[in-house]
Amino acid sequence: MGKLHGCEDIIVDPETGFAYLACGSLKPRQHWLHPDDEYDFANEVEKDRIFVIDEADNYIEIKTYEREVDRALKPFSQDLRVHGFDIYWDPADSNDMTFMLVNHQLDHAAVSIFSYKRGSNYMVHVETVRSSLLKSPNNIVAMSKRAFYATNDMKYTGGILRTVSNNLRLANGHVVYRNSLGEFNIAADNIKYPNGIAKDKNLIYVASCTDPGIQIYRSNVNGSLEYQGRTLFWNSIPDNIHVDHSTGQLYCTSFLKVSQTHRYFKSPSLNTTATAGTKILRLTPRDDLRQGFDTETLLIDSGVLMPTATIAAVQRRNQIQRLLIGCAVCNFLVVCDSPI
Repeated sequence: MGKLHGCEDIIVDPETGFAYLACGSLKPRQHWLHPDDEYDFANEVEKDRIFVIDEADNYIEIKTYEREVDRALKPFSQDLRVHGFDIYWDPADSNDMTFMLVNHQLDHAAVSIFSYKRGSNYMVHVETVRSSLLKSPNNIVAMSKRAFYATNDMKYTGGILRTVSNNLRLANGHVVYRNSLGEFNIAADNIKYPNGIAKDKNLIYVASCTDPGIQIYRSNVNGSLEYQGRTLFWNSIPDNIHVDHSTGQLYCTSFLKVSQTHRYFKSPSLNTTATAGTKILRLTPRDDLRQGFDTETLLIDSGVLMPTATIAAVQRRNQIQRLLIGCAVCNFLVVCDSPI
């Protein structure tokens, strides 16, 4: 992957088994990991990028373009610093895919939406969505070509109030909904640092970091989220969530040592002495959603395989069944064969 340093998120195509990765170099990612740090323009040598892993395990970059007035394509000119992302497959044509990227642009956090045709090597910009309700977006769930849910991990974008809010574990994060008309509202609020978000049919799963666990919501027609239940984590902090739609099970990465995780994110390197560690969990929703999930541990890594992980996604492709594990600030993936 060349100079690309991190894999923040992974989405697996349920039809082909191809894996799409949001990757980026370290300096831009450190800015949204540590929003109060002074931005280092000199070391931002390239935008974040989207890659696809094909059937031969080749990493193929998907170029980002925007259309000019005469319908010609030119390189995407806006900032592109990708946090979480999601893909919407058109139910009438599964080759028609819409990418929604949480984009930490310097002037305002945004969601950048691109149109993509399966098998192509480029995607075309549709719109960049900004809103006063997108204060500190972390991850996203695509509901249609225009509609989405996004987690705002905190009420404050930076400064002392963000630090105090985090240290006191205040419940001032929320999930916002943007409908197909472009209208925003708060779908669920009073959440302690909502982080990863994922969907399965009309269920929305949200990972809470400072009230560690995963909450279950049911999506209503108007976009509001109705709380169903949750499962708490007692000895780890959840990050991103991946849903295996063939089974309905969730795969969640979680941090074992929070202080070491912060240390590693602050100054990552392949030779780091930080041993943040990772636990990867598989969660099966119970019939009574008020009871949350049955939980099993798939992997505990002290930092030997990867200093810490931010995403674990199941990939089913032909006869291959494996788990892809990535980290926002590591320049490699860990592949675990036959996790299921």
